[in-house]
Amino acid sequence: MARDSSVRNDDSAAGHDGKVSRDGNTTLLDRRSYLKLASASAVAGPALAAATGNAAAADYDVITVPAGQREVIRVESNETLENTLVDVTADGATVTIAAHGTNWTIRNVGIEGRVTSENAVFGVSDRQGGTSRIENVYLGDGATDGHRHGVGLWVAPQHNGHIEIDRVNISEMGDNSFYCSAPGYNGAGGTVDISNCYSRDSWVSHFRLGEGSVTNCTAVNTSAHKDGRGIWAWAPGEVTVQDCNLAMNGRHYSVVVGANGGSSTVQMVNTQYDTGYNSGFRRASGAIDLESGNGTSPEDVVPEGCPTSAEEAASGNASGSESRIESATDRRDSAESADLPNVIVFDGRDASTATTDYAFTVTGDLESSTDEGATIDEESTVDGSSAEGVVANYLDAYRFDGELETLRLDGDAAVRVNGVEIDPSEFDDRLENVLLVEGTDADVTRYEFVVDGEIVPSNYEGATIDDTDTIEDGHVHGTVANWKDAFRFDGDLEQLTVDGPGTVSLNGEDVDPGEYGEDLPNVLEIEGTGEPASYEVTVEGTIAYEGDDDEVTVRSGTAVQSSILDGSQRYQFSGAVTDVTFTDGVAAVRLNDDAVDPDETGDDELLPHVFVVDGTNADGPSTYSLQVDGRIRKADYRNASIDEGDLLEDSTVRGAVSNWLDAYWFDGDLEDFTLLGDAEVDVVYNARDQ
Repeated sequence: MARDSSVRNDDSAAGHDGKVSRDGNTTLLDRRSYLKLASASAVAGPALAAATGNAAAADYDVITVPAGQREVIRVESNETLENTLVDVTADGATVTIAAHGTNWTIRNVGIEGRVTSENAVFGVSDRQGGTSRIENVYLGDGATDGHRHGVGLWVAPQHNGHIEIDRVNISEMGDNSFYCSAPGYNGAGGTVDISNCYSRDSWVSHFRLGEGSVTNCTAVNTSAHKDGRGIWAWAPGEVTVQDCNLAMNGRHYSVVVGANGGSSTVQMVNTQYDTGYNSGFRRASGAIDLESGNGTSPEDVVPEGCPTSAEEAASGNASGSESRIESATDRRDSAESADLPNVIVFDGRDASTATTDYAFTVTGDLESSTDEGATIDEESTVDGSSAEGVVANYLDAYRFDGELETLRLDGDAAVRVNGVEIDPSEFDDRLENVLLVEGTDADVTRYEFVVDGEIVPSNYEGATIDDTDTIEDGHVHGTVANWKDAFRFDGDLEQLTVDGPGTVSLNGEDVDPGEYGEDLPNVLEIEGTGEPASYEVTVEGTIAYEGDDDEVTVRSGTAVQSSILDGSQRYQFSGAVTDVTFTDGVAAVRLNDDAVDPDETGDDELLPHVFVVDGTNADGPSTYSLQVDGRIRKADYRNASIDEGDLLEDSTVRGAVSNWLDAYWFDGDLEDFTLLGDAEVDVVYNARDQ
């Protein structure tokens, strides 16, 4: 099954918090540092000039990456990286250009030589609701041979703004040329418009996106390299394809809509496509609307103005037409301003305090803005209808619809709504506590905690808002790997369980989970009726018998089996009960002093289908959520482990795999599935008959 990874390697996507790490084989060079170095070469003599390349003669800067090293170049908010050639022709040399602020620009950049790793060459996102741009870029020399070597342009799932991609040439990537689907499918919902671009001989796809447009672009498959889909439209769509050539040469689909159970729509206009591979289209879930002017005679043509060499891109000498997406962007910006009529401004210029922290929520949509001359601060955060940030001697501004619902201010900055100053004390109901769960690359960490007040997810300290986390009546289940989860709440932290290498802090202080509640807080009791009965119990966490160990059989840390005549047998456990099966006779079952019906936990033997999530060959941990419209139970199919870290509630599963395999028996239909990572997924229907 196809998958859409939420986060790629931290360096390629600059991680969850937009920062690029550094290791022994990586040099870190941001744009401002390089410009200082290039300026110094004019007066420092031949040695330094040779190290930085003959930039003056070629009207562009040259970065030469040594053999076996990876250059990482960061582009910050409101910065421009331009007129740069990166030479990766040395053995094992590669580069990553990371831009994860807002309103940044990358233009006139050429990559000379084949990149050598699985990292993305361009890892980008606009995380403050702005518009960023990539134009006149060459990555046409491709990637070295190897499984998934080379991701051309990766848009991180945290992207919530808009990116314009114009005149970019990418070829021979082992893992997508333009990989832009994550924000729409399982991310922050940002959009992408791609115009006048060229992609050749890349696998898995050439143009892959969740919402946006592909205009005047060419996708080509030949016999020279792996073959990918021309257009792959992931949920939610809509994707507009106009004036394109999809020359698949019978080697793959021209257009695919839908993936991982998500539906999408493609509107295709004036586009030539190939029908030689299964009629050219695959409708996994969704629709392809063929409008006017389409045909079946695609050509291998580089769009006008798209560079055909690294030198041509870096010098900016490619003769090209004006981008076709400017007017579309202008219309979008105008529409958003009309849809978000209200403005809130935080003005710290005359405040008596050096800085002012703020947080607020509204009842409608919300985005950062530049009203009253405010700058869009990359340190501020917008999450749905909530935002938080800090102002000093400057302004932060936001547009929104609906009403201002809550407001918390720590400092003396002035707050204005639609030009009128308001009193923040009238809105001061911010949740006072924050709990941060920080994962590691080493393994998946499962956590569970209970508070006695209101709780909401937060992006405190760069944490992501994870749809797979469960919050119900102050009880939270979740998993982390190489990212963070955070929650704001009021009241007290009553219970905390952590399984894995991750750490937890409360209001900035590290905490010991053992100090909060019991390790096995739940009690299951089996009461005999005087007639012999045999049973098996499975839980999602850990289970332990309160009596003598020789009275029961513990199959694993998550399952027990025993027999009973009269009296009762009590177990303490964590997580939830996933199955109670009586193999002989009957007995009463009580869960935390409440009677339960064992039949409601299901019977594995009746469930015909199996769903498998296999992390044994993945590059790192993966988390997933799965929902069916019938029953679902954990399974040991294909020697799958019964993982105590996975959460099973009703017809929904949330779990994680690293170097192991999870499996579930189920009946009914698969309704929803989300995968964060690159684990393999398999669904086997009527598996018991095979």
